[in-house]
Amino acid sequence: MVRSTDPTHSERAAATFALALEPDTASTLAKISEKASRFLARNVRTKRLTMRNLRPLVTFTFDDVAASACSAGATILERHGIHGTYYVSGGGCGAASPCGRLATAGEVKAIWAKGHELGCHTYSHTAVARLSGPELELDIERNRSFLADIGGDGATRNFAYPYGDMRFRAKRRLEGRFRSCRSVIPGINAGAADLGALRAWPLEDAAIDRATIGELIAANVRAKGWLIFYSHDVREQPSRFGVSPGLLEFSVAAAKSAGCRVVTIAAGLRAAMGGSENEPA
Repeated sequence: MVRSTDPTHSERAAATFALALEPDTASTLAKISEKASRFLARNVRTKRLTMRNLRPLVTFTFDDVAASACSAGATILERHGIHGTYYVSGGGCGAASPCGRLATAGEVKAIWAKGHELGCHTYSHTAVARLSGPELELDIERNRSFLADIGGDGATRNFAYPYGDMRFRAKRRLEGRFRSCRSVIPGINAGAADLGALRAWPLEDAAIDRATIGELIAANVRAKGWLIFYSHDVREQPSRFGVSPGLLEFSVAAAKSAGCRVVTIAAGLRAAMGGSENEPA
């Protein structure tokens, strides 16, 4: 069951009050309001899902979609008979990035054709907190159109926040448009999940080791939860935000050997709602 709450009244009241004050005071209160908005976005379950999956779930996701995630990353997943979720920002396709070259539209289309899921990461890769409502809608629609052109008909069903940054109002808008929004808030989704801010763990050589991965997977099994990993590039010498092929291979094997179902975000949602992750999207 999905439930929704809306504590926007206090947020609106704080913003209105701030505008009526002297510039310095108004600026201070605006910053407080902004922090409060981010706090609410991270801590209030606005799209609550009571989880009904029968087995623990694990998902591997890739943000921005570096070319190496489409080649080395996809190859590792496919070798284990599984698929990942790739959150695409269409405006960056083919461009250079701190994570190496980003995948071209053709490379993104190729992994989609192999069964990997495409998700939305905005078109411009702008933090949603910086966009007005109309600007955010335009950016999302532009990415939807881009992904539809390369064949990803269902690519706008799930979303991930660029930089993990969100405000309460943007979160409410996005969770109304997408089936799920994945955050970078660390944690395992268990018992009840917030589909407006699914919790996830960074799968990055610079941030995690094999022992910690094993502990997370064991905790996920005990909780019969949904553990979502996110990363960027997949290279022998990854960026600060990337994972090495060896660590990705270890993580996939560890999840499977522990009895977890390794699924895409779309399949994970179906399982968490009590259905089969093998049902058509």
